[in-house]
Amino acid sequence: MTRPQLLLGVQIATVLAILACVVTLAALHPRRIDLTPERRFTLSAHTREVLVRVHDDVRITAFYSSQEGVIRREMADLLALYQEAQPRVTVRLLDLDRSPGLSQRLGVSSYNTAVVEAGERRERLDLVNEETVTATLLDVAGTPPVVTYFVVGHGERDPRDGDERRGASEAARTLAAEGFRVRALEGAARIPTDAGLVVVAGPTRELPRAETDTLAAYLGGGGRALVLADPRTPASMARLLERFGIELASDVVVDEQARLFGTDGLSARVAYLNQALIPTPVDAQALLPVAQTVRLADPAPAGVRTDYLAMTGETAWADVDRRALREGSAAFRPDRDRRGPLPVAALARIGGAGGSNGAEGRLAVVGDADFVTNLHVNVLGNRDLLLAVGGLVARGDALTGARPPAPPGGTFSPLTLTAREARAILWGAVVSPSALLAATALWMARRRRPA
Repeated sequence: MTRPQLLLGVQIATVLAILACVVTLAALHPRRIDLTPERRFTLSAHTREVLVRVHDDVRITAFYSSQEGVIRREMADLLALYQEAQPRVTVRLLDLDRSPGLSQRLGVSSYNTAVVEAGERRERLDLVNEETVTATLLDVAGTPPVVTYFVVGHGERDPRDGDERRGASEAARTLAAEGFRVRALEGAARIPTDAGLVVVAGPTRELPRAETDTLAAYLGGGGRALVLADPRTPASMARLLERFGIELASDVVVDEQARLFGTDGLSARVAYLNQALIPTPVDAQALLPVAQTVRLADPAPAGVRTDYLAMTGETAWADVDRRALREGSAAFRPDRDRRGPLPVAALARIGGAGGSNGAEGRLAVVGDADFVTNLHVNVLGNRDLLLAVGGLVARGDALTGARPPAPPGGTFSPLTLTAREARAILWGAVVSPSALLAATALWMARRRRPA
């Protein structure tokens, strides 16, 4: 064997040894990179948070059709991600036609259906996707469900109403997917004993004194409430909030930079959340359609601790006379109006060890109710803000990880620009570079031209 042949053999052996080491390392420490636009092979941050809370052994049994191979693979891939992320979760995939006994015992008679079991609890899923599986895990094996009552009868947003601008049925569905059992409560003269959270979403008429007294007693006894207060909130509700150290400013927030999102400048962007209360920031900023600011009483009432929850950006300002609502626009007055950042949400913690039943009452107030309507709840981070504040009030902590994304409508996401901003982008990104390139080419051509 000649020397070149020996060197070639050594090189081939070395390359094969390196490849063998790479394959071995990949098998021992597998890593997957998800490059799909919809992130099909990656669990959302919210799902991972829920899996951390799973405290029981969970078994997911999915039934498929042997004739639908694509759907079977999609279900198998999704459920495998849960099993990999949480050892307490075990998965079985069965052909429905070949498992008549088990399917009958679990009450399953249709393809592409799953049953989630944890101890004595069992839930069936007629649609198997990340949102439904995660919500069922949270309900069956995670945090106990919270019975949530929306007070209606005073012009509030109704969780049963599908109207685009007045209804809150989409917000109710969003809460239900997070373990909140949503119901409507006609008036607040009596709060049911199983209430884990009471929501008063934008009343437009005065509440009777008996109802505000009942709500005050409920909070003083360790109850949990979320009040969404538009700029024209009735005086009876404002007085109730003042009992717990939160005042409504009765102004309107003007945010000119919100025009980037196609608004008229009266939508307030929630730029900051209190990280001491909500440590993990939400994935996107919320956009409150017409909001007012809130203030904390100084000093706070006896036995009450108050904190700000959410603030606008520095570019927002408070129109104290609400001229923008009457006239359509208003200029900032340095001697009267207030510059941002502005507080638009606050939390009051009432009692605790000294309460009537030893429990701490919690009251959160957001200076807008329109963001939970069917038209706005899925805009930017509005859904995440509702769930974060609701979870903080009802459970004491918030699930703030990014939720599973909606199916994409295309490769790019739309961005709305004003005419001035569009012109600036056109001149800065197209016209100016093109003119500079043309001038450079002309200058170089002249230099090369023979004298």
